[in-house]
Amino acid sequence: MNNEKKEYYKIIFVMCCLSASSIGLCMNSVGIFFTPVSMSLGVLRGSFALSATLSSLFVALISLGVPRLLRLYNYKKVLWIGVLLASISTLLMGLSQHVVMFYILGVLRGIGIGVYSMVPITIVITNWFVKKHGVATSIALSFSGLASTLMAPILSFCIVYVGWEITYIIKGIIVFLIALPALLLKWSPKPEMIGLKPYGDDNQEVKVSLQNTNTFCYVSLGFICLCIFTLLHTSITGMTQHFASLSVSIGLTAMIGATMTSCSMFGNIMTKLLIGFISDRFNALKACLIMIGINMISLMILMIGCLQLNITLLLLGSFLFGSIYSVGAVGIPLLTKSLFGSEHYTKAYSIIGFLTSLGSSLSLTLIGYLYDFSGTYLYALILALVFHVFNIVMICISAYSLYKKRKFVN
Repeated sequence: MNNEKKEYYKIIFVMCCLSASSIGLCMNSVGIFFTPVSMSLGVLRGSFALSATLSSLFVALISLGVPRLLRLYNYKKVLWIGVLLASISTLLMGLSQHVVMFYILGVLRGIGIGVYSMVPITIVITNWFVKKHGVATSIALSFSGLASTLMAPILSFCIVYVGWEITYIIKGIIVFLIALPALLLKWSPKPEMIGLKPYGDDNQEVKVSLQNTNTFCYVSLGFICLCIFTLLHTSITGMTQHFASLSVSIGLTAMIGATMTSCSMFGNIMTKLLIGFISDRFNALKACLIMIGINMISLMILMIGCLQLNITLLLLGSFLFGSIYSVGAVGIPLLTKSLFGSEHYTKAYSIIGFLTSLGSSLSLTLIGYLYDFSGTYLYALILALVFHVFNIVMICISAYSLYKKRKFVN
């Protein structure tokens, strides 16, 4: 293997580490602490869960400034600050005995995560890959699902046997260790900075772009529709965190709900890998539509499973529901790049990334309130289906509107 190829593989490896640390461990494994910590502190679960919401909101806010950080500062130095903030704030949660401290540390954790999570990861991959962009993105972001799948049961075991305080300290250390290769290895956010070209760069993207690609408008119909699609789609993702409660609400055990969550996380990994291959084989729009279709099927299976108390259908529906993450984490970045091209990706995805984090942070609360007011999760599943139908219209309008300005490319 020549040195040039090693650099491309190194970038994928580094992005896998950052994805596992920031998204997989910091964000996707927060739910296991809700019950034990809230009971220990004597507060409502919703009150304690606000710390996770604050983290997600600050991830969203920091995402808006990430392109500027990448452009103006030495990203490796900024990365050190982000990783240390995320890991130390997580560790200090194990020493906290008041919910206000969790709020403060949640904000600091969110700032740290934002520096090295979804937006910077996808920007770096876009800078480095023209061909195989979908595969590279899906591999890197699938490690977020892999990390949460592997670490959630381990951390749950630790909570039972050593307590949530020690588990937070263990988690903080692991967050740092997983990101450590990205801190120690020599790599650059852009290949041009070390004298290389993006993988597969043959200047073809410039040739296939149509007129008017030198301008970017935040209030264009295509961009607004893509923003609406992003916010509504990611507002469904919190359903997985409610599977344990859903199981109990229909008279099944919490263990069934935990198994449903595991099935969903496995589906998360598989569909994230799949959507990248589909995008490279066809295009990002078709890949997103296929995954949305799969998710609509999963919702219908879950509804039938709930009504018939059929565990097999519930587990199958949960596995297929993991496809919701493939669109939010992989499909939307690929679609943004396809519609706006590399020349406008950073501008467009800074806003799209903000909405991705915002929708995810609101989803837990939205679904929780729907259950509180109705006494059933069926309405949340129905609303998710309605969102999908509306989102298909939004994504098609966005693609058609921008298709008139540029040729649809991968």
